[in-house]
Amino acid sequence: MKTILLTGGAGFIGSHTSLVLLEKGFRVYVIDSFENSSEKSLNRVLDIFNSKHNTLKSSPNLSIFKGDIRNKNFLNEVFSKILSNNNKIDGIIHFAGVKSVFESFQNPLLYWKTNVAGTINLLETMIKYKCKDLVFSSSETTYKHKDNCLFDEKSKLSPLILMAIQN
Repeated sequence: MKTILLTGGAGFIGSHTSLVLLEKGFRVYVIDSFENSSEKSLNRVLDIFNSKHNTLKSSPNLSIFKGDIRNKNFLNEVFSKILSNNNKIDGIIHFAGVKSVFESFQNPLLYWKTNVAGTINLLETMIKYKCKDLVFSSSETTYKHKDNCLFDEKSKLSPLILMAIQN
C-alpha cells in the first residue's frame, strides 16, 4: 500500500483528495492546523468512504496530525512517526496555505510566513527524510485571465497580486 502525506488535508480540496486517495487504496496521512478548516470534513470523508464500502466507523488508512507547517519541529515529528511505523512516504500533496488575495494585501507577512516559509520548511524536511515526490497546488490567480477560464500549465503567468500592484 502506498503512503501519501497530504498537507492542508481538511480543506475543501484536501478533504476531497483524501477521499479519492482512500478509495484508490492509499494510506493517507493528513497535516492540518484547522485554522481555515475543520476536522468535521475528515469525519465526513470517513462517513462517505465507510458508507460506500460497508466498513467500520474508523479507517486505519487515514491518520490526522494537527499542526502547522510553519513549525519545523512538528514536521520532523510527523515524518519521524510515519517512518517509525515502517511506512515509506511515497509522495506529498501540498495544499496547506492561506489563499485570500484581499487578505494578503492586509497581512502580507502572514501570507509570506505561511505560504513561502511553510513550504520551505516542508521542502527541507522532505530533503532530510529523503522524500522526493511532491505535488504542489497553487491558485488559478497565478495565471492571466482568459475568457474561457480554462487554464493549464502552459497558460501565461500573470499573478493577480502583481496585476493589482501594477494598476
